[in-house]
Amino acid sequence: MDNPTLVEPRLGSCALGGVEGWVRMPAMSAAARIKFWKLTLRLTLGLLAAWLLINLVVPWFARDLDGLRGFGFPAGYWLAAEGALLLYLLIIVVYVVVMDRLERSYLADAAADAPGTGPT
Repeated sequence: MDNPTLVEPRLGSCALGGVEGWVRMPAMSAAARIKFWKLTLRLTLGLLAAWLLINLVVPWFARDLDGLRGFGFPAGYWLAAEGALLLYLLIIVVYVVVMDRLERSYLADAAADAPGTGPT
């Protein structure tokens, strides 16, 4: 699909204010698709690195953090039991928000490049 006038079907997102069901969106050019993929890959690798740090650093320093108290529990226990889960949720939220903005930006550029083939 290197032709920017082609149209790709895409499922809209109701949760983020999109259209429910299938909507038609313009295809991205090859150069835009490559740049989009590089940014997506960079975001994914960055968030995977954050996930890896959470899984390695928090347990590694848990005993050192036990001297601190939070909510009546040692900080090492609290970070391992609750803090890591909250950080995982934060990673998911960051991914969803950034990807939504990135997709909207690139699809808006594709719609501007190919007039008459925007979302219907």
